[in-house]
Amino acid sequence: MKTISLILLSGLLAACSYFISIDELARNIQQQMQREFNSSADYRAYRLQVMQLKVTERSGQQFKALAQVRYQGQDYPLQVYIQQVEQGYNWQLEEDAFAFIDEVEIQHYQQQLEQELAALSLQLEQEQTQNQLFQAQENFPETHLQPTQESVRQIEAPIPVGNITAYTR
Repeated sequence: MKTISLILLSGLLAACSYFISIDELARNIQQQMQREFNSSADYRAYRLQVMQLKVTERSGQQFKALAQVRYQGQDYPLQVYIQQVEQGYNWQLEEDAFAFIDEVEIQHYQQQLEQELAALSLQLEQEQTQNQLFQAQENFPETHLQPTQESVRQIEAPIPVGNITAYTR
């Protein structure tokens, strides 16, 4: 009886080591994805981080999983397809899986263009204000800048002529 239970126990242990748990599969695929994102020239510049991977469906030797990938501080879901092969598991993503990167980049460019447009608009307003001030100075009559003969006559006091001391004695 002990022999049979030992054989069954060793058979169960061998079977368990052959099969992988869903959680372990998810961890392995998550690590593989992160290594790919870190090492591939296609992904490295984006600095993607695989935050979590969860297997959602199983169909024979194929799995579907949902990965949470962080890009510029924001998490985005990616559908991951996993297939068991002879020596392990392969994973792949949908063709448009990284469309969120394009959307984020477009938003950044749009914000940048809006800032540049606002700066150009402000500069144009300042130039228009300066032109208006310059035109106002050109239209200002010159009579205010130079005194006329009438204003000079009013300012001048009569100047005595001759020897004043001769008359006062």
